[in-house]
Amino acid sequence: MPTLNQPTMLPAQAITNDWTLLPSYLPIPQMGVLAVNSALLHAEEPLLVDTGIAALREDFMASLRRQINLEDLRWIWLSHTDPDHLGNLEPVLAEAPNAQVLTTFLGMGKMGLAGFDVGRVKLLDGTDPFEVGGRRLHPLRPPYYDAPESIGFYDPQDSLFFAVDSFGALLGDPVSEVAEIPPQALRDGLLGWSSIDAPWLTRIDAAGFGRTLAALEKLNPERLLSSHLPIALDGVSRLTDLLGDAYCRDRAPATDPWSVEHLLLGDPAADHPDRRTDNVVT
Repeated sequence: MPTLNQPTMLPAQAITNDWTLLPSYLPIPQMGVLAVNSALLHAEEPLLVDTGIAALREDFMASLRRQINLEDLRWIWLSHTDPDHLGNLEPVLAEAPNAQVLTTFLGMGKMGLAGFDVGRVKLLDGTDPFEVGGRRLHPLRPPYYDAPESIGFYDPQDSLFFAVDSFGALLGDPVSEVAEIPPQALRDGLLGWSSIDAPWLTRIDAAGFGRTLAALEKLNPERLLSSHLPIALDGVSRLTDLLGDAYCRDRAPATDPWSVEHLLLGDPAADHPDRRTDNVVT
């Protein structure tokens, strides 16, 4: 596919017999393109995962309508309240009168502050799986995130882990699956996006983050769905290995230009004449 110069909705993509990906791509100037995914669970109680970006409203709604009669939609899993996840929540709710929004307490609070009607919100319980049409979705906090209300899930029936923004990557062009991305391009894209979306990873407890990645490898989902990466159909180890190498081993940390450490690479005292060492009288 050619490099995109505007947000673009791609055709729906089957993940399993019951899960369908609603993919789109957003150009990031001078950096590449970023996937922005929603997904639909075709079940006794259909469930939509996130609602895409408002810039693609007509295309998103048309794609969604091709997959389901919106009057049949029962649930909307709102992973968090960033604009690329609730961009089309209002029109979806308007056309889906039987749907309720699933989110966390903080997610509901942010919805309310943004002017959304929270009367159709059902709060996720942090201890129990969510039963949706005979299927159990286990709410899970993603390995890393850019909003504290972020909540993903594990679907054991289809061995699918929804990682929210974790494992997002900047790419040169849109692709359908992670397997199509060359190894170096995947590494560069993954670390490039994490340095923007989760710059705090450079100062995280490496041992703790390593345990989280190891636990995800032990869970061993066959499919990883990230909001900002093509679908990974060959497990998680390729992605967790890259993150482990970057953030859980001795290395020169990535530089955050807005960090105190970066400021101290220069001489901040030089900006104030009263604190310059050459002005000290001895």
